[in-house]
Amino acid sequence: MASYSMKHMLTFCTVAEYGGFVGAESVLGMSQPAISTHIRDFEIRLGFQLCHRGRSGFSLTEKGQLVYRKCRDMLNNISDFESELGELRDKLTGTLRLGLIDSTITNHDFPISEAIHRFYGRKNDVSLKLVVLPPEELERELLNGNLHIALGLFHNRHSGLSYRHLCMEDHGFYCGRRHPLFGLGNADITLETLRQYPVSSRTYLHHAELQGLMKAWDVAMVSNMEAQAILITSGSFLGFLPTHYARQWVERGEMRAIDHLDLSWQSEFSMAMRVSPAPQEFVRIFAEDVEATIKAASLGKPGEPT
Repeated sequence: MASYSMKHMLTFCTVAEYGGFVGAESVLGMSQPAISTHIRDFEIRLGFQLCHRGRSGFSLTEKGQLVYRKCRDMLNNISDFESELGELRDKLTGTLRLGLIDSTITNHDFPISEAIHRFYGRKNDVSLKLVVLPPEELERELLNGNLHIALGLFHNRHSGLSYRHLCMEDHGFYCGRRHPLFGLGNADITLETLRQYPVSSRTYLHHAELQGLMKAWDVAMVSNMEAQAILITSGSFLGFLPTHYARQWVERGEMRAIDHLDLSWQSEFSMAMRVSPAPQEFVRIFAEDVEATIKAASLGKPGEPT
């Protein structure tokens, strides 16, 4: 530990997580030459190369990938240790590492911004790291210890994680204004009609979205809802979207809900956490705030900290 510093590890992890020196520059508040010096010094002290950089782009070496995982674990453990010391002083402190799936802000049944407001309505020194990722990546980051809490749709549940039900999300089937079906009457649109056109589906909801159509071909795969909305509004693909997210395009006349064929379905929004170790105090309190805020939203009442 004496041969290299926390600064070396933090710089290296940030460069790895932001895909190179350029991406890490603004996050670290350092110039690229300064970052390069830190990485080179770290490599000299370790005795091997951590990353490839140059005209071919940035990438970690095999040893660099291993060092990244160990450094990230150590930084996370130090952050968690500092928060535990804060608990001994009866003070909420630490870094809350929170993950979400994309496009939740329009879901009024899942008011995550209200939960954050509730948490920071009480006195604390907790900083927040918020990331938006697909469900499978959220679960992986939880298991690796890089996240404390993940909120989203989790269909493939892992035994190392616990899941708490939060609310249900409605999904509808849509076509864009430039699609051939947009101007047709309901009587002219049947399931057989829909099967003649390409469909876009999210990778993590592929089975759930397509089982009603019984369709496994002419499918475009996307990783998030923004990409799904882009393909639907292009007029080249049909697809499912959460009704709260699609509403903005429907109201502008850029999408149409095909809602007469009983294709709508619901998914379960859950909060996922590691089974062990037990969550720290500030993590537990934030989890309670999420649940209390969603309960208040279901009753039509604002949630406030206690």
